[in-house]
Amino acid sequence: MGTKTDRKRRENICQDTDAVQSRIARARKLTFEHGTPITSKSIECQLKPTSLIPSRSAFSTCLSIFNFNFYSMFVYDLLHEFELGVWKADFTHILRALYALGRDRIQKLNERFRAVPTFGRDTIRRFGVNVSGMKKLAARDFEDILQ
Repeated sequence: MGTKTDRKRRENICQDTDAVQSRIARARKLTFEHGTPITSKSIECQLKPTSLIPSRSAFSTCLSIFNFNFYSMFVYDLLHEFELGVWKADFTHILRALYALGRDRIQKLNERFRAVPTFGRDTIRRFGVNVSGMKKLAARDFEDILQ
């Protein structure tokens, strides 16, 4: 699921290693003991290559003694992973097919979405007049279209 970049990012799994912890510790020492600003080049050189920040994670502090990589506890956000990736591409393909068929197919699609009643308070919201325009749609809107 997702783009090639997403796939590569998942293949390079974040690791809470001793090297990562020592980088953070060095940056914190520079800041708190030597008064070096967080935005300085020396701290940026320590942290920027691996997108770290100079704060210790409670998970890292508590779980590192067990050799546990706390990053493995976090799950992927399937809402954004699927609704904004795969489903958006599929919906775009459906719209292109309807345009290719011509006549009033797109208008029929928009009419049918407008006819869908809301469900619950936040489950399915009212659709706009022009769903096929796909303008100003957030992940929750793609989720509603999918439902």
